Amino acid sequence: MENMYVQKAKRDEEVLLDIPLGTLKGLKKTTAFHEMPMYSFQGIPYVEPNIGPNKFRSPSEPVEPWTGVKDATKSGNECVAFRLMRKGITGDDDCLHLDIYTPDLNREAKRAVLFVLHGGGLNSGSAHEDIYRGDFLVERDVVVVTINFRIGVLGFSNFGDAVAPGNAGLKDQVMALKWVRDNIEYFSGCPKRVTIMGTGSGSALAQYHMVSPMSRGLFSGVIMQSCSMTSSWAVTNTPQEDAMLFANKFEIKTDSIPEIVQQLAQVPTIELVKASIELMRPLNSCICDLHWNKPSVELDFGQERFLPTDSLNLIRSGNLADVPVLIGVNKDQSGLFIPAIMPKLETIGDQFEIYIPANLNVTNPTQRKKMADAIKEFYFHDKLVNVDTIKDFMELLSDACMIFNTLSTAKIINSRNKSPVYEFLFSYYSPFGFMKNLVNVDLGVVHGDDWGYLFYGNYYDNKPTPGSEYEQKVNEMVEMWTNFAKKRNPSATMDFAKVKWEPMGNDDNYLEIGNDLTMRKFMFKERVDFWTEQYKNFIDDFDKLFN
Repeated sequence: MENMYVQKAKRDEEVLLDIPLGTLKGLKKTTAFHEMPMYSFQGIPYVEPNIGPNKFRSPSEPVEPWTGVKDATKSGNECVAFRLMRKGITGDDDCLHLDIYTPDLNREAKRAVLFVLHGGGLNSGSAHEDIYRGDFLVERDVVVVTINFRIGVLGFSNFGDAVAPGNAGLKDQVMALKWVRDNIEYFSGCPKRVTIMGTGSGSALAQYHMVSPMSRGLFSGVIMQSCSMTSSWAVTNTPQEDAMLFANKFEIKTDSIPEIVQQLAQVPTIELVKASIELMRPLNSCICDLHWNKPSVELDFGQERFLPTDSLNLIRSGNLADVPVLIGVNKDQSGLFIPAIMPKLETIGDQFEIYIPANLNVTNPTQRKKMADAIKEFYFHDKLVNVDTIKDFMELLSDACMIFNTLSTAKIINSRNKSPVYEFLFSYYSPFGFMKNLVNVDLGVVHGDDWGYLFYGNYYDNKPTPGSEYEQKVNEMVEMWTNFAKKRNPSATMDFAKVKWEPMGNDDNYLEIGNDLTMRKFMFKERVDFWTEQYKNFIDDFDKLFN
């Protein structure tokens, strides 16, 4: 494998590009798919790094111009986190970089731009070319931008303090969007044709930009794959309590919040990450609530606030960006998490209260039991939770964790906005899949399996074999996704994807991406209806989200 990469590197040609900030040295490559020209500029800083005593602060300083030539021939530092792929905690605080992949450097081309937010459960992941190279997408004449942003404790800690008010990672993304607005034309992109594309937890973050006043006008379309900001794991209503529990791990002897934040900033980030991992261990894996650090509403200290109020309140009050949206889920989302749960499956099988999403805030014991009984009856009837009913369990876990919130999000956006919403179900089973191969799991079409049909990754070397089913599926998906980015219509061309993808409309139309491409209606209707009733019972004015 290493020799192959060395041979590829020998074919790369160095190129220089002048942008307002200075000169970049990038590479002219050939794509891994059809060996077409592709220019890459990697590890470009988009904001001054928040390091040392500033590591918890919101980003504020645009990157300074540089003299000489800046090397942009390889991905920059990843932000500090535990990474399964790296088998440990890796990264650096100086990590706010982006990578750009483009077909050419013609400033007059004004191409559509895919601005990619990586997944990783809010506490891991990165934009590294090992997973997120733009080869497949660039071949369909778009510009791809992938970014690193602060994650975990540095990305989402909210101490209720002016120094650490919360959502730093989301504000990093806003700064990257502004950098793209100001500079992408030099890479043949158009700042008015930016689509935020989120995969995994990045999908939830993409939706946050649809409601945040800080992001308004910086994008014109959104792609959401598998997740929503309305999931219980994607938001916390107790950010200050969470932050103080974290601070207590370090036995800081003061009640002053600014002093606590100052002392925590002196702790090496790797130790901060270790402490947050310890806090995550007892969390509820049965609803994927494995994330200690999450987005939250910010108190007002005179700063620009990413979330000035609850995201649902922002939707109800009309603060939802009216842009075209492509959104969907994978058929067996929770299959990725089943191996971790299997050893305790029969022990927790009758504890149905643990599947009640935390964001419903069901605290009354009688109400909790009533809802738990309803969950058991709907998914299992009189059956026991064990290996024999694992498919029923996967449906429950998928719905509570990701599917219901993503599909209800599609309905909310579709009911409120004039712009079209295109919904999909990815059900294509293949032995190849980014996540299933990473964690060695084979339980259907699991969370993350769709990524490998849109991104090339050095780690996987997932170049399709000519004439294979995998090649056909890559061609179909890349055509539809890039059509959406360019024309806001995934069926603008049908060279490979021989079906007209209809918007959701009033009939809940969706495209099933399986062995074939098939238009259907009302995805998982009974399951969605069940959870809709539960949410109506516990979230005030839930119905008002849909009009």
